[in-house]
Amino acid sequence: LKPRNMAGVKSNGMLLAASDAAHENVELLVAPEGSTPGERITWGDAENIEPHGVNKVAKKKIWEDVSQGLGTDGSKGANWKGAPMMTSAGQCTCASLTDANVG
Repeated sequence: LKPRNMAGVKSNGMLLAASDAAHENVELLVAPEGSTPGERITWGDAENIEPHGVNKVAKKKIWEDVSQGLGTDGSKGANWKGAPMMTSAGQCTCASLTDANVG
């Protein structure tokens, strides 16, 4: 993603959170213990390809397409179209929300 100024500070990252259908309960997704800060996320067995450049992400609206398939499963695990959101240390999760939206 393209860096953005947030409250006067340049941000180079993104947080993802799970929420219930009413958006009354919101929980940040958490990488498992042992993950490395800045590590790239993979989706199940999908190949970890080189990321798109920031201009292509904005122009092609890639995030808008990808975000439609994000959610949590019955075990609080984060997924994209059913493929687990993985780090080298395991699956990303939220604290308690199952079958929730992620964005």
